[in-house]
Amino acid sequence: MSINRDKFGALLFLCLALIYGFYVDDIPLLFGDEDAPFNAQTLPNALAWILGVVSFIQLVMPANQEAGNLSAAFRGLKWGPVVQLAVLMVFYGFTIRYLGFLISTTIFLVGGFAVLGERRIKVLLGASIPVVFIFWYLLTQLMGIYLAPGDIFEMLG
Repeated sequence: MSINRDKFGALLFLCLALIYGFYVDDIPLLFGDEDAPFNAQTLPNALAWILGVVSFIQLVMPANQEAGNLSAAFRGLKWGPVVQLAVLMVFYGFTIRYLGFLISTTIFLVGGFAVLGERRIKVLLGASIPVVFIFWYLLTQLMGIYLAPGDIFEMLG
């Protein structure tokens, strides 16, 4: 049996939706929120359903003949940037507690833009630093979410 890349992608996303939907019930609810119309599980549940329905529709629709078979879909891909971005994500996960949100997110965005081909320092810093500070402001000042400054700043005083 031959499967093209569109069907393979739809199958992967359907599996992702099923697994994500299965674990939505593990999200803890506040006392009394079990019967509330909108709680901590509402949006993840809706996301799982939407992803599942869309991927199922993509899976059962007639195949696109231009999509090619699965082995042809993976030929000629550049895996270097994919691996570099994955390493950057792991680095970000390990450094966010130590360096804090602002520094580790800036390093992650600058590195990500560099992996994607941007080489001008002004553009790298001009695109990442404002985004980090705006996102930090939205999270901490407008939404009231506490972001720890990082262990390095606590050690410095």
